Amino acid sequence: MNGEASGIPLTFRSMRIASEVLARLYFSVALVATIANAQSTIHQQIQQTYNFQPHTLSNAEITKKSGVLDQFWSKAKAEPDVYIPALRLELADFHNSHFFLYDGSMLLLSLSNTPADRTIALAAMAHSDLRDVQSKDYFLQVHRMATLGDNTTDAAFHILDDRNFKVFIPQHVLRLGQNYALVYMLLPTNQDYWLQPAIDRLQTEKDETAEKSLVLLLWYAQTDASDQAIAAFVEDPSKPKAALDYARQILKAKTQIDEKHRSRAQLLSEDSIRNKRSERMKAVSDEALIDLDDYTMMLAAKRK
Repeated sequence: MNGEASGIPLTFRSMRIASEVLARLYFSVALVATIANAQSTIHQQIQQTYNFQPHTLSNAEITKKSGVLDQFWSKAKAEPDVYIPALRLELADFHNSHFFLYDGSMLLLSLSNTPADRTIALAAMAHSDLRDVQSKDYFLQVHRMATLGDNTTDAAFHILDDRNFKVFIPQHVLRLGQNYALVYMLLPTNQDYWLQPAIDRLQTEKDETAEKSLVLLLWYAQTDASDQAIAAFVEDPSKPKAALDYARQILKAKTQIDEKHRSRAQLLSEDSIRNKRSERMKAVSDEALIDLDDYTMMLAAKRK
C-alpha cells in the first residue's frame, strides 16, 4: 500500500469523510431542534385552543370557540408533516384537555387513518369527557374503527360511565341505548379483545344501567366463561334487584331456542356463525339487530 486510493491521498480522504459526518450530525441536531421547537409551539397552541369545556358554554360561546378550533384545524391540515407527530405525542398525554383528547383524535384521524393512529385515537377518546361530545358522533367513530378490526374495548367501555348514553340513527329511525351502543362498538371486533375485560368489569361495576349493558354483552358472547359470569352475577345478593331480574331473564333466553334455529345451526360451523354475525354488525340498522339475535340463538343452539 502506498497510502493512496483512487488517486486521493488517504489523509485528505479521511478529512473529507470526517467533514461529511460532521455535516450530517449538524443537520440531524438542527432537525431535532426544529422538531422540538415545532412540538413546543403546537403544544402551546393546543393549550390555548382547548382551554374550555363545551358543555359549560352557551350556544353563542360555542359558536365563537368553533372559529378558534377551525383555525387550529386549518393550520394542521396545511402542515400535516409537522402536526401529525405532534398530535401523536399530545394525544398520548391524558393530562391534556379532555375535549382535546376527543377533538384532537378526530383531527389526527382526518390527517392519518393508519391502524397505529387509530390506536392512539381510541386510547385518547377513552379519556375524553362524554359531556363535551355528541353521543352519535362518538358512537359512529368507535363503531367505524370496530368494523376495521381495531381494539375498541376501552373506548366502548367509556360509555358505561354515562347511564344516559343514547344514539339516534335517523336513516333507520333507530334508537340505541347504552346497552346496544356497547354491543355495536364491540361485536364487529375480535371477541378476545373484550370478553375477559367485560367479565372483570361486571364483577366490580356499581351502576345498574352499566351492569345490564354488560350482562347483555356477555349474553351475546356465547361462551362458557360468559355464561358462568352471568350465572355468578345472578347469585350475588349485593347487586340491585332490577339488574338481577334482568340477568335472570337473559339466562332464560336459552330455553327459547326453537327448531328453526337448531336446523340452521346444523348447516354452519360455530366459527362461521360468529363471523357472519360480526360482519352483520358492521351495519347499524334494526334489520341488523334482528339478524344479530337470530345468529346468537343459532350459536346457543350450537353450544347446547
